[in-house]
Amino acid sequence: MTDNPLNAANRGVYISDNLPFLKNLNDSCIDLVCIDPPFAKNETFGRKNDQAPDPLKPELTPEERATELALLGRWGINNPDEANKAGIDWPETRYKDFWSWETDVHESWLSDIEADYPAVHALIEATRMVHGESTAAYLCYMAVRLFEIRRVLKDTGSLYLHCDHTAGAYLRQLLDGIFGRDNFQNNIAWKRTSGRSDATRYGRVHDTILFYSKSPRFHWETPYIPHDPEYVERAYRNVDSIGRWRADQLTAAGTRTGQSGEPWRGVDPGANSNHWRTPTAGGMNDFIIEKQLIPGWPEGYPTVHERLDALDKAGLIYWPPKGKIPCLKRYLESTKGVALDDIFTDIKRLEASSVEKTGYPTQKPVALAERIIKASCPEGGVVLDCFAGCAYVAVAAERLGRDWVACDINARSWTVFKRQFNKSQLILLQCLEPMAVNNQQMNLLGNIVTVHGPNQLPQDTIRTVTTPNPLPPPKPPIWKEPASDIPRDEMLRHLLELSGYQAWCCGFANRMPDGTIIKTTRNFHLDHMDPVSREGSSHQITNRAPLCMEHNIRKSNQRLHLAEYRQQIANAGELMVHDLSKLINLSYARHEAENLLTQARMAKGFQSRLPSSRSS
Repeated sequence: MTDNPLNAANRGVYISDNLPFLKNLNDSCIDLVCIDPPFAKNETFGRKNDQAPDPLKPELTPEERATELALLGRWGINNPDEANKAGIDWPETRYKDFWSWETDVHESWLSDIEADYPAVHALIEATRMVHGESTAAYLCYMAVRLFEIRRVLKDTGSLYLHCDHTAGAYLRQLLDGIFGRDNFQNNIAWKRTSGRSDATRYGRVHDTILFYSKSPRFHWETPYIPHDPEYVERAYRNVDSIGRWRADQLTAAGTRTGQSGEPWRGVDPGANSNHWRTPTAGGMNDFIIEKQLIPGWPEGYPTVHERLDALDKAGLIYWPPKGKIPCLKRYLESTKGVALDDIFTDIKRLEASSVEKTGYPTQKPVALAERIIKASCPEGGVVLDCFAGCAYVAVAAERLGRDWVACDINARSWTVFKRQFNKSQLILLQCLEPMAVNNQQMNLLGNIVTVHGPNQLPQDTIRTVTTPNPLPPPKPPIWKEPASDIPRDEMLRHLLELSGYQAWCCGFANRMPDGTIIKTTRNFHLDHMDPVSREGSSHQITNRAPLCMEHNIRKSNQRLHLAEYRQQIANAGELMVHDLSKLINLSYARHEAENLLTQARMAKGFQSRLPSSRSS
């Protein structure tokens, strides 16, 4: 897939639900996504009542509060109800990490997931049974966003998702289903605290960072940390005019027939079943070139013995007094340190007195984001944080000279951004209020941090068919109306009755040993006759069909109309009946489904215009 330009403002902070924001980003325009989403803790944070201290510490100044309200007012948002309609949180709202199947999940999300990602849908349904509807609702909320995150990542891009024990195992499976198990890179344990006393279990002292790449060819720069001082004193105890060094082997296991296996200076490596090795790339090799210890190294010394002679002449070989095998002087300065593993213990959580501290209890250190960005975002790359309330990812990206864009659902994040960037003393950075910036200036002034409202989202410049904005963020008043008038289980039963409990794709049926059809919905999936990715925008019974499980998955991956897929099955000789004429007629099925929909609506006390049907 071709990389595309970023169509959002560089250094832009977007106040919006991140789902519509993500849907408006170009395909393949982001190098790194680093997010710290809700943890599904089933807790409420923030203000306890109108008299309680502001969740930001120190509290907002009158000027900051007035600026927040003025900013919202410019977007036509003057109270919590208008914020709700715009799909964002009012700044004074308590943050609720509760998740409800009835209020936070729209049926169309599930229908789309089932159609396009049946394995992910199965995971959500399994979670619903095993862990309960709250966790399943949270996974559904995350899934629709992770689909978009994967789309906007470049093929060389990566995702880092911060979580804890609450939903971490479920998120890991969800990411396997979306990014692919082969693109899972690390389950990083970040030890955020040392002292934690739990009376009935081991202390929970770490969070998890799930690291996935979009493809196997992701960008990677190995991060290193300094050697332990005690190790340095013990291992690099020798010192000369160049620096601290330790003795390293000049031989490697295995005999060779070439020059590397021949004796040098009277020493035969083959006597110990070894051969000579010399630095040829990285580490000590770079150190020799940088310090100009050997002129013309290594191009001017093509053979093994020539390189050994040059190393010895430069004083880089140690001849032990009680041995015949010389050693290479490996200097401390030539090492990058210790390659970092997947347990981070050297970055501590923010203390109350930290300059970075905003007052939010879940805020992460900028150093943590800096480590991730250095490893997985190239210079000149773009970093995205779409759960950006604490601003730490954007601050880290700015410090490291990367482009970045951020999104958060609460206007309070703009106040946090201005505070954090002022603390960071980024000389080139200015935070201007929106009335001082117009669209043309935002494109010209790359060193200006700008803020954008929910009606100022990026415009997709790549896809020829504009993706419609999704439903507003989950709010109880909005999610009461279902996507279809007939429940899914009832819909499946009605449609199977029309076909005599045979799959509409191939004629599959659950049968007794004597061939009698069992009237059960088991082993059938409900799919769209006309896929949503094409003309099939309706989730009503008039656009639904029961398919066998195998063909449902295959059809979803191909995004074919059911009539087209039927023909494909027939051509492949996979029909369970003699020919296509033995399957239910799709025009008849639509007509009967329209009658069922009319009956369902009349039972609810109203009649609506039915969606138009495509000819089958």
